[in-house]
Amino acid sequence: MGYINISLTYFHWVIMMEKVAEAWGVEMRRGHTKLIVLTLLRTASLTGYDIMKKIGEKTLGFWRLTPGGVYPILQGLEKKGYIKGTRKPKDSRRRKTYEITDEGKKLLETALQKQQQIAKTMRDLISDYARDILNTELPDNILPFTPNMFSIVNYLKGKPIEDQVRILTKIRERMLKLIKRIDERISQMDIENAKK
Repeated sequence: MGYINISLTYFHWVIMMEKVAEAWGVEMRRGHTKLIVLTLLRTASLTGYDIMKKIGEKTLGFWRLTPGGVYPILQGLEKKGYIKGTRKPKDSRRRKTYEITDEGKKLLETALQKQQQIAKTMRDLISDYARDILNTELPDNILPFTPNMFSIVNYLKGKPIEDQVRILTKIRERMLKLIKRIDERISQMDIENAKK
């Protein structure tokens, strides 16, 4: 009976951790959305709809923004002077088109530098964890878990779909191998803990 209680407790803990991780993911995407919007506007003037569409395309459908997610961000960036919106006729409707301001360009440059520092720090922490806890060395080319959202997409840009699928499949395989190693180490730790 005690084993069932422990299993249920562990099961509830896993569910709770998944919910926490999902909430963190939502928060991370919100922060990255501002950075991505500014990055897209650095190269072209776009409507909110165009921004949502481009993010969906550039992330290969992984990240789909809704109007409720993008328009408040555009309004906030505009209010702070990082972007400027103008109404222009498009398809018989007057849609608001946004462009980045000089202040927005300065903010983007600073934010991208900070993002690179964060990605390097995360990669270093994960490498330390893999070495110290999992007794394995990660290859230098492994992707950080908080990459610049466009790093993979920029690399894939212009490549044939077959190449994109092949590259993304390799990335997924590497991640699954790492997850397998983590699972094996957790199982080993559970066995060691049960012996105590």
